[in-house]
Amino acid sequence: MYVEPLVADLKAQLNDSRPLDAEEAACTFWTRPDGQLCVQHVRSMQSAIYRPHSHQEYGIVVCLEGEVFKTQMGSTTTIGPGEVAMCNSCVDHASGYLAGTKGYEAVCIAVERGAMAAHVNGFQLPAVGETTGPVFSGKLASRVLHVCAHDIVRELRNRELGHKLVIEGLATRMLIETLRAWPRSHVGQSEIDPAPRLPRRDFIRAYDFMRWCKKDAFRVQHLCQFLSSSEERFTRLFMAATNSTPANFYNQLLLERSRDLLRDSGFAVKAISFELGFKTTSHFIVSFRRNFGITPQKYRQQYFGGLLSNEPVRAQLS
Repeated sequence: MYVEPLVADLKAQLNDSRPLDAEEAACTFWTRPDGQLCVQHVRSMQSAIYRPHSHQEYGIVVCLEGEVFKTQMGSTTTIGPGEVAMCNSCVDHASGYLAGTKGYEAVCIAVERGAMAAHVNGFQLPAVGETTGPVFSGKLASRVLHVCAHDIVRELRNRELGHKLVIEGLATRMLIETLRAWPRSHVGQSEIDPAPRLPRRDFIRAYDFMRWCKKDAFRVQHLCQFLSSSEERFTRLFMAATNSTPANFYNQLLLERSRDLLRDSGFAVKAISFELGFKTTSHFIVSFRRNFGITPQKYRQQYFGGLLSNEPVRAQLS
């Protein structure tokens, strides 16, 4: 199954109500029919930052361009082209895709706990249990995984006869190569909360919807229609993944984006509030001050006055 959230259907759902900093990303998912294996290819000229969350799948991320960072279990790992990082099942983490001069590009493999359990036994790794599982830290440089990721991109793009079988084979090989090569000194075991969470694919698509939706256009009902999910199911799984309601999570994203825009002197405060979908500038100012303890005007003055550091987003999420 293919899903391309930003290229077509997301744009139609938002009805061109995206804010001024929106930029389309090429993002394609392929999911095995049983849902145990999901492949994502993403590339963009604009960085994407994902606030702390968790999902039930294990994730293998291969960077092809730019940088990818992941913060989990108190440490941050940054990878560049040809390097691999892992996200652990049911473990809170923040992550980001940082664009360089050529943007960023990555291939991500999401592996359900059941599929992971079927493979780890043959690699002398901790077993995947109901409330425990292996945790992976650090990173890996692998030419094999880099080549496989490029091959997946080509198969997703060309969609020749038999491409689904090829993609599944490549994704399975990437899983096996990762388990085979990961330094055993960077593999441990941890207890986890096995409560059902929003699948990674749905979380990414929901996140993209929230990132590019103006405040006056955002409705949880519309988001659930976009995801083909009931509001009850989506809200329950989203809260398990983020410890936040969809509305609160969206509002936080919106204000963080407004803070980024304030660092660009070309946008007036009134223009930012309008473009982000606030009904009035005063509403925006009150919301910003309530969240950050400072008015937008004061924040901008302190930033350009050198009183606020332009610290990397990965440090802000640590």
